[in-house]
Amino acid sequence: MQPFRTARVPLWTRERIEALSTPEVRQLLENALRLSEPEIAAQCSAVLDARPRGHAPVRKGKRKRAAG
Repeated sequence: MQPFRTARVPLWTRERIEALSTPEVRQLLENALRLSEPEIAAQCSAVLDARPRGHAPVRKGKRKRAAG
């Protein structure tokens, strides 16, 4: 019995990624990073960079008010 292996077929082309909505591309990027797929992650980042609001804004922590 052979172990299960994923096919290294390029399922995610740049054109296919560009057809996705921005939230879908963000999710695909997160999945690619989690599954150690750097080629797909790089393509997702390139697509998000080309979009006006592709990458989610970095949230800054709330300031704590001084007691008094």
